[in-house]
Amino acid sequence: MRKPSNRKIAKKVRKDNFDEKFEHLVGEYQTAKAVLDTLEEDSVEYGQQKKQCDMLFANAERFFHSRQK
Repeated sequence: MRKPSNRKIAKKVRKDNFDEKFEHLVGEYQTAKAVLDTLEEDSVEYGQQKKQCDMLFANAERFFHSRQK
């Protein structure tokens, strides 16, 4: 006889990892966004921080969409 598969357990572990990773990505974005909000729009630092925020947002969005299948 075959052993019962651990498919449900594997799916739960995958989901937990997804949640933790996504929370981490969102937390990084929110931290960077908070720093961005304190900077003046015309400064060089603002441009650099905006670029980082855009990159972090794109990473989180890509991660989210890749796991929705």
